[in-house]
Amino acid sequence: MSQEQQTTAVVKEAAKSWVLETGRVHIDPLKMLRIHGYKNVEKVRPVIRKAADDVAERAERLMAPVVHARRIDVATYDDERLTLVDGTVFNDVAFEHVLDGARTVVVIVMTVGTALDEAVMASMDNNTFEPLDALFLETAGWLGIEAATKVFVRDLQQRTKREGVRVTRRLGPGYQYKVGGKQVNWPLEQQRKLFDVFGDAELPVTLMESCAMLPKMSRSGIYGLTPVN
Repeated sequence: MSQEQQTTAVVKEAAKSWVLETGRVHIDPLKMLRIHGYKNVEKVRPVIRKAADDVAERAERLMAPVVHARRIDVATYDDERLTLVDGTVFNDVAFEHVLDGARTVVVIVMTVGTALDEAVMASMDNNTFEPLDALFLETAGWLGIEAATKVFVRDLQQRTKREGVRVTRRLGPGYQYKVGGKQVNWPLEQQRKLFDVFGDAELPVTLMESCAMLPKMSRSGIYGLTPVN
């Protein structure tokens, strides 16, 4: 069964903000193994292969991916600055280049929930100490985030397909981007401004003083909606 067949998206919408619950996402244990350097899975020791299979299935049950999104118009682009119509100002990246001149953006905060984080910590507890499980659980979590992101992008493309726009790549605080042939880092501190876009909305993610997110298996970012010429 394909991931598309397994995933049922549930949407709760209000004005220009909405919440997307992706449903259960599929985690491929073979992909987990390849990430950790097992190129020939046929040569993987049975105990390692079983651990990957078990963790993948367990992670699928633990994760409950949800995306909070807000669509908002762009007021202006300046040198390395993006101003939204609500007054939010983002800095330090050539936004007009990265977002390809989009006049509207969609800001997101997403997570697979707290249960996976708790399982990782439990695996590292002195009484149990299953470091392999902890390692595979973290890998499964990031694969779950990737899968949920793809579901969200497909949903966003479906929502906007009649508008004559395309969805740009995600721009996220703390990530590097190639702009004009150079690697540019968008500072993680910009995360605070991204969260501010949601105002008083109750988000499933907490922003720490360091600007890292809790649960750990979370993601944020901005997508541009760029007119198709």
